[in-house]
Amino acid sequence: MSLHQQPLSIMIVEDNPGDLYLLEESLALTGLQVARIYKARSVQEAIRLLSEYYINMILLDLSLPDSTGFDSFVHISEYASGIPIIVLTGLADMEMALETMANGAQDYLIKGEYDERLLLKSIQYSVERNRILESLRESSESYRNLFFNNPLPIIIWDIQSFRVLEVNEAAQSQYGYNRDEFLSKTVLELGHESEYTRLLETARIFRDTDLMKETALWTHLNKSGDLIIMDISSHKIEYKGNLAILAIHNDITETIQLQEKLEEEKMLKQKELNEAIIKVQEKERNEISTELHDNVNQQLTVAMMYIASAQQQLGTESELLTQSQQFILNAIEEIRKLSQILVTPLIKHFGLSKAIEGLLDDVNAVNDFDVDYRCDSFYEKDIPYEFKLNIFRIVQEQMNNIIKYSKADEVSIVLARTEEQLLLTIADNGVGFDLNMPRKGVGMHNISSRTDVYNGSLEINTSPGNGCRIHIKFPFNSSPAVMA
Repeated sequence: MSLHQQPLSIMIVEDNPGDLYLLEESLALTGLQVARIYKARSVQEAIRLLSEYYINMILLDLSLPDSTGFDSFVHISEYASGIPIIVLTGLADMEMALETMANGAQDYLIKGEYDERLLLKSIQYSVERNRILESLRESSESYRNLFFNNPLPIIIWDIQSFRVLEVNEAAQSQYGYNRDEFLSKTVLELGHESEYTRLLETARIFRDTDLMKETALWTHLNKSGDLIIMDISSHKIEYKGNLAILAIHNDITETIQLQEKLEEEKMLKQKELNEAIIKVQEKERNEISTELHDNVNQQLTVAMMYIASAQQQLGTESELLTQSQQFILNAIEEIRKLSQILVTPLIKHFGLSKAIEGLLDDVNAVNDFDVDYRCDSFYEKDIPYEFKLNIFRIVQEQMNNIIKYSKADEVSIVLARTEEQLLLTIADNGVGFDLNMPRKGVGMHNISSRTDVYNGSLEINTSPGNGCRIHIKFPFNSSPAVMA
């Protein structure tokens, strides 16, 4: 009876109602005949169900109320001998999922990234792979039938010579070689050259240790030269009197490509979000600057006029009025400085280099800094205004960080470019900080976000007592007038 004809009793071990609902909906869409679905919210509940009911498939979430990670798989597998287990995981737990597969899990699925087609394929392959291993232990004749007719590619190779000893039809179809071509090859010829040394070491471990099985990802090439990513479950066996490896292959190229695409889309969305945030920040800066200059400062100026009028009417100097007048003058000056910081610099008129010089002049006016600013090899006529503004904000942000936290008295800024890159380095001799410790401010986060928007790379070198140095590289594409 095939997998589609035999109703399955499936146990879902999942404590998240939302994930459980989506999984049940996906199961319903696969078209699989399901006899019953058992639901467990914890390891202990799953163990109880295993002792009471016949179950032939387990879908296991590793994060449970009474167990997490690899321990969840270990506890369940102790009571699920011979039952295929598919691990449910997130992108962040990929290594944990692969570890469970190396220890007996049949497959893994990434939460939120699979559909009914991928779920159906995973269940089919898991059941078939589990059936292969069970049948191999029961009967050599059953083994032959399962081997040659199995939908999963299977290759047997000699552990000493690496020569292919046997293949099934699925392997021939997957790789594009006929049986005779396969038997004239070694498994070293199937793999990518970058994994040659790794395969040699894997074979040595199988030969020289008690290791009986291993599951790992391998990059292979088919007859056409196309790369395929294989999840291979390797089992040490005796074949015709020789020590050999039976390798069950699962093509996960599509899954890996989907993961890479999702990661690219995630990065693109983050970049778009950062761009939007930066635009909003610039808009808010201009609005706040305008409000301070046109509204608050005008009201303070009117207050000054009232004080002057009051002094004239009194006919004598009032100490309180004089002090009030001085406080208001100081407030007007502080607001003027703040307004200058917030407003978009006059990069369009004077250029980025001059805008940075003006920023540093303002910093030197109120701080005891020795600033060494070098931009001799920098030219900017072909650089878009938005990108130059972004660089200016990075310098401004880091100078604020230095003023607030560094206790430095020497600062070095280098702005340069080559044919392929724009380079910005800002270093100080201050107190530094521990990169591994959480930071209260958002300065470095803002710098990192601005760097990401233009596909730059940020390197931070610092430690307590040794100052801080940030080095940023922005790439140019083939046309220097447009940033990559």
